[in-house]
Amino acid sequence: MCHAEPMTAYLIANYDVVDPDGYRDYQGKSRPIMAGGAKLLVLDRTSSAVEGDAGAQTVVIEYPTREAAEAAYHSEGYQAVVGIRHGATENGRAVIVDGFTPPS
Repeated sequence: MCHAEPMTAYLIANYDVVDPDGYRDYQGKSRPIMAGGAKLLVLDRTSSAVEGDAGAQTVVIEYPTREAAEAAYHSEGYQAVVGIRHGATENGRAVIVDGFTPPS
């Protein structure tokens, strides 16, 4: 029986920061999102939309598995602070996606 290797997953968030002080407060408290072996890959404050209506700030965090990404996002610690980000941003969205492994 063949067992698939765990697939890397990514949390991708995009939004416009409308309250810089509130967003700094969120950043100082958002450490729980980095649990489970997470690695910050992108923190871009000048994202350029090439399709659709995207915010200016994009964040990409890599996790070893989708389960690790979902656990970090839904953790009690992160859920206690994510509302601060919601209050300091507009035009936001966040998704968890699986990485891609080309067929061999």
